[in-house]
Amino acid sequence: MTEFRRRYSDQNAKIPRQHISRLAFLLAGLLIAVTSVSLLFVGYVASQASRQQAIANEERLFRSALADHLRTIVREQIVIASSDQSVQKLVRNFDPAYVRSSFDTLWSTYSHSKVMLISGEGDVLAESFADYTHVIRRPISETPELEVIHEKMKALYLQNRVRVPGGFGHKSLQGADPGEYAVMGFVHIDGKPAIFGAMPIIPDDYQETLPDGPPTVLLSALYVDAFLLDQLNAQLNFANFGFDAETGTAGSGPHHLVTGPDGDPLGVFRWDSQTVGESLWPTIVPVIVILSLALGALAFGIAWRIGQLTTSLQASEHQNRYLALHDTLTGLANRLQFNRVLESSVKNLPDKPFAVIHCDLDKFKAVNDTFGHAAGDIVIRTMAERLTTAVGKPGLVCRIGGDEFMVIYRGSVTREGLSDLSRALVAAGELPVPISSGEIAQIGLSVGIAIAPKDGSTAELLVTRSDAALYQSKKLGRGRYSFYAESQEMEVGPDGVLTLSGEVRRPRAASGPAE
Repeated sequence: MTEFRRRYSDQNAKIPRQHISRLAFLLAGLLIAVTSVSLLFVGYVASQASRQQAIANEERLFRSALADHLRTIVREQIVIASSDQSVQKLVRNFDPAYVRSSFDTLWSTYSHSKVMLISGEGDVLAESFADYTHVIRRPISETPELEVIHEKMKALYLQNRVRVPGGFGHKSLQGADPGEYAVMGFVHIDGKPAIFGAMPIIPDDYQETLPDGPPTVLLSALYVDAFLLDQLNAQLNFANFGFDAETGTAGSGPHHLVTGPDGDPLGVFRWDSQTVGESLWPTIVPVIVILSLALGALAFGIAWRIGQLTTSLQASEHQNRYLALHDTLTGLANRLQFNRVLESSVKNLPDKPFAVIHCDLDKFKAVNDTFGHAAGDIVIRTMAERLTTAVGKPGLVCRIGGDEFMVIYRGSVTREGLSDLSRALVAAGELPVPISSGEIAQIGLSVGIAIAPKDGSTAELLVTRSDAALYQSKKLGRGRYSFYAESQEMEVGPDGVLTLSGEVRRPRAASGPAE
C-alpha cells in the first residue's frame, strides 16, 4: 500500500512537469516565431525605407543634372541672341547669310541638334538640319507645340521688355537665371523628343533697338539620343540609364517623366537604383534559421545583424552624400557643393575676401570629335588634376558641367597673386594631354576672375561677373585670363585692339595671353 501510494504520488508529480516543459517549448517556439516575424517586418520596412531614400536621392540628382543642361543650352544661345548685330540682321533686316553663320556657330561649337528662328508674327524663318540651314517662311501652326512655346515666350518677353529711345530694349541678363528670360523644357521636333531652350533676340549694347510687337525667338534643341544620355550620365553614373518614349514603361523603379509644352507626356528617363535594400534579405534569412535552432543565439544574432544593417545603411547614406556633392568623373566638388561653399564664403565678407575663378577648356569639342568621348573624359580628368595641383590648399576646384571648372580661392586676392595663379592655370591648359590611343590632345584654357567683395558681395553676382570676365578672355582669343573689373573697362575695336573711353591702347597683362 505504501509502495503504491509512493508510485501514485510520483506519477501525479510528473504530470505538471510535463505540462510545464511543453509550455516552455511552446513559449520558446512562440517567442522564436514572434521574433522571426518581427525581424522579417523590420527587415522589410528597413529595406523599403532604404530603397525609397536611395531612389529619392537619385531622382533629385537627376533633376539637378537635367536643369543644368537646360540652362547650358540657353547660356550658349546668348552668344547669338543677345547681340546688337543679331537685332539688326535677324529682326530689323533679315540677312540669310548671317542666319546661316549664326546657326553654324551653335551647331559646330555647341553641337545643338536643331536650331530655329521664329518671327514675332509666328512664322518659322529658318531651321537647321544637321549642318545645313534652310531659310524658309512657314507658319508655326504646322507644329502646334511650337505655338505653345511661342505664346509663353511672348508673355515672358513682355514682362522683361523696356522702352528706350528709338524703340524697345530688354532687362539686363546679368545676374538673372535663364528661367527669368527664356523658356526651357522638352518638345517633339522632327518626330524626336528633345530638350530645348528658347529666348528672344535682344540688344546688348543698345546701338540697335527692338520694334514694337512680339519678339523674334531663337530656339535651340538637343535630341534625346545616345549622345545626350552619355552627357547626362557622365554626372550621374547610373546603371542601365536610358529613355523610353512609352510612358507606361517606367515601372516602380527610379524614373523621371517628362512632358511637352502642352503638358502631354513625351517619355520617361529610367535607370536601375543603386540601393542596398535588396542585399538585406540574404543577411536576415540566415538569422531566422539560427533563431529556429537556438533561442539563446537570438539576442546575439539580432544585435549583430542590426549592426550590419546599420553599417550598410550608413555606407549607403555616405555614398549618397558623396554623390550629391562630387562630380563622378573627376572626383571634384560639383555644382551643389560649389554653391554651398560660395554661399558660406559670402557670409564671411568683408572680413575674408576671396576670388571666384571661372575656367573653360578651349577646343575641347575638337577632342571629342577627333578622338571620341573616352578621350574627352581623359582630358577632363587630367585637367582636373592639373587645376587642383595649381590651385593648392587655399582653393576649392569644382567641375560644374561639361568642360567648365570653377575655383573658390581663399588665398591672396591681390592682383599680382591672382595673376600668378591664373598664369599657372592657363599654362596647365597648354600642356599636351596624352590619351589612351597614344595620340596627344592639344587644348587650352580661358580664365575669368571676379574678386569678392570688390566685384560683388552675392553669390549670383560673383558667378555672373566671373562668367563675364571669362567671356572677355574668349572674346580676346582664348588661352588667357581676364579680371572682371578690367574687362568692363575694355572694348574691342574693329581692328582687334582694345580701347578705353574711345582711346586706343594695348591690353593689360591681365587681359592678355598668359605669360
